[in-house]
Amino acid sequence: MPGERRVARPIARGDVVLVPFPFSDLSTTKRRPAVVLWAHPAREDFLLAFISSQRLRADEVGDVRLLPTHPEFSLTGLAAPSKIRTTKLVTLSGTLLTRWLGRLGPLLTAELDRALVTALGINTVPYREEGRRDERARLAALHSAGGTAALLADLAGPRGVT
Repeated sequence: MPGERRVARPIARGDVVLVPFPFSDLSTTKRRPAVVLWAHPAREDFLLAFISSQRLRADEVGDVRLLPTHPEFSLTGLAAPSKIRTTKLVTLSGTLLTRWLGRLGPLLTAELDRALVTALGINTVPYREEGRRDERARLAALHSAGGTAALLADLAGPRGVT
């Protein structure tokens, strides 16, 4: 593919790479782009999501469209409109990553995170409730230590910040 680069850099979450992606029945593989979802700390293994340029109009649960009109598309290194298939995941050895194509920007990464939560049926409510509980406890401790003035100062944020 034009514009491909050899993997000569540390691979991290959000990188778009070229790999031999296995078919779901493991009968064969096809060299395809994929996005790195997780990297082993020693970079031995990588969890990847398949990227396809086929059937772009048929969205399935968890698909993330990568379109040339998106402001971060050029960062991906992809040559054609594509979509990340968050229901097509595989863990591969780092020795199988053949090329680094690009990476997802922060907007596409956030969209990918939301799509993974949806596609994998992850219930985020307990985490939101835990966060609310922690914030209530923090505010109660702040009020106990300094009263309403401490709460208002906390609400105003750090001094000198504009």
